[in-house]
Amino acid sequence: MSPRRASLKILRLRRRARIVEGDDVLSEILDHPGPTDTLFDVLAACIAAMTPGPRVAILGFAGGGIVAPLRGMGFTAPLTAVDLSLEGHRLFRELSGDWAGQVDVIKADAAQWLQRSKKSYDLILEDLSVPSSQESVKPVISLDTLPDLMRRRLRPGGIAVTNVLPVPGTAWMPLLEHLAAPFPQAQVLLPRQYVNRILLAGRLPGPRETGRRIREALAHIGSTQTRLLDLRQLTGHAVVARKRRRR
Repeated sequence: MSPRRASLKILRLRRRARIVEGDDVLSEILDHPGPTDTLFDVLAACIAAMTPGPRVAILGFAGGGIVAPLRGMGFTAPLTAVDLSLEGHRLFRELSGDWAGQVDVIKADAAQWLQRSKKSYDLILEDLSVPSSQESVKPVISLDTLPDLMRRRLRPGGIAVTNVLPVPGTAWMPLLEHLAAPFPQAQVLLPRQYVNRILLAGRLPGPRETGRRIREALAHIGSTQTRLLDLRQLTGHAVVARKRRRR
């Protein structure tokens, strides 16, 4: 989320609120644990199903759309998040209750915060976006700085999860290979209802096991996204070349 996006709108609905920018939903915030039936459920499932430990960092909190599904999945560990704006965080605090657990949100630039941090994490979720003339896009630091920085801040066996948006003029495969290059393995979730791709990178199980875990986490909360996902192993040249160098 950018420092302050002038076109942000907050839609208040029954038992939830939605932060919207143009056609993009930046957060779906519930007042109870459970499914949003959106992409936020899938991001939450990546954490609940794939993290090898309790230390989770979130880059780009917005309104904390992943917290309700994540807590509904039974993931109770503290969450540490950073965002350049706390506007969405205030709305999150207004709606959430004790069920949200410990959620610490820090106002900071994601790359600078990671560089200064002395901690390492079991899983880092990168969910940053900035506005463009037509729709939200990834900030430059997501492409040229954060992949290697995230790898260096992961504990052994840690997982990086990136919510990837299209980059004009760049095909999906070169983009995903570039983001995955610092990591030994990578897989890609393809949500059928969204243009986004979700990149999982690190020491991963096989794609069949990854898919099983994520779908079970989604099914646990009854999310409509459970059967709307495909998963692919990323075997592009960037990842393959790195594997060969490690042998």
